[in-house]
Amino acid sequence: MTDAERVLGQIERGECRVGPDAAREIAARHEAAYGAAWPADHAWAEALTALPQDGTS
Repeated sequence: MTDAERVLGQIERGECRVGPDAAREIAARHEAAYGAAWPADHAWAEALTALPQDGTS
């Protein structure tokens, strides 16, 4: 089994998440735990806002 097949299987089984929604949730948890990555200019929030909302990348 290749690495790609293994990872795709993990995604299909729900063992790991990918995409813009998962990235937003991870970033929100990180910011809640550790604070804003770039508090002066809010670049992190702007980067997350720029992710497509329809699940495309």
